[in-house]
Order: sequence, then C-alpha cells, then structure tokens
Amino acid sequence: MRKIALYLCVLVFVIIGCKKQEKQVAAAATETTDICLDGESLLADLNRDSLSLLVCHEGEITKYGGRGVSDLLNLINDESGLLKGSTVADKMVGKAAAALMIAGGVKEVHTNLICTPARQMFEDNNVIINAKEEVPMIMNRTRTGQCPIDSRLNDAITVEQCVEILQNM
Repeated sequence: MRKIALYLCVLVFVIIGCKKQEKQVAAAATETTDICLDGESLLADLNRDSLSLLVCHEGEITKYGGRGVSDLLNLINDESGLLKGSTVADKMVGKAAAALMIAGGVKEVHTNLICTPARQMFEDNNVIINAKEEVPMIMNRTRTGQCPIDSRLNDAITVEQCVEILQNM
C-alpha cells in the first residue's frame, strides 16, 4: 500500500512539474502586449530580435524563427485560428507566404520586402500591406534565381491553388 501511495505522490509531482514547465515554455514563446496595435513596432521587434515571423492575435504576440514559409505552413495545418484577423510582421513576403497568410485570414501585414505577385494577391483579397521595399520576385538564398518555393507557384492563380501546391510539397 505504501508503494502505491508513494507511486501516486511521484506521479502527481511529475504531472504538476510538467504543467509548470509547459506554462514556462508557453510564456517564453509568447508575450501579451499592446505593441501589436502598431505594425511598425511589430516589424521593428522582428528585425531587432532576428526573427522570421511575428503574429499578433487578440493582443498576444507569438514569435517564430523558422526558415522560409515553414512556420506559416505549420500554422495553417495546426493552428489556423491564430492567423484569423491577426496582424503579421514577416521579414520578406513572397507569393507562397502571401497565399498562406490570406488562407489563414490575416488582416494586416508589415514586411521589409515583398514581391509584386504577393502584393497583388494581398490587394485582391483586401489585406492591408505595408512594405518597405517591393521587388519583382523573391530571390533564392544564393541570389542566383527565384525562390524555389515561389517558383512552384508561378502558374497558380488563386490562393486555394497556391495552398494546395504548398501542402502537397
């Protein structure tokens, strides 16, 4: 009987410890602040902290540091509600990122760099866009050609077509 009681105490301790650790991890990944009301400040935070994506949803800022559109694709597949009505800051926005943001319901985007097809897609879908610079296309990492993800979307016309191609990659 003592072994069972001891086992239960250890189990409760582990569960409580895990819950506490989950809260600490969640607190490190997000901040609740009013700064997201100002998209320029959101973009400044993104640049200062060397992040790739910031999502402000209902006053809570979630930070991401993944490469390419991986964070947006994960959000669409796992947490699409986080993008609905949100303000987003992204380092650079190509057609793939734009399609994923629109599919997720983003209302406003702030970025350092946007390509013309992405800007057009945002305008066609009534998404507010604030970009510091516009280019004809997003270049690949070696700057020798078009971004390989965006190049797969050259023939796609609608957001739905783009998202389908991205999810089947």
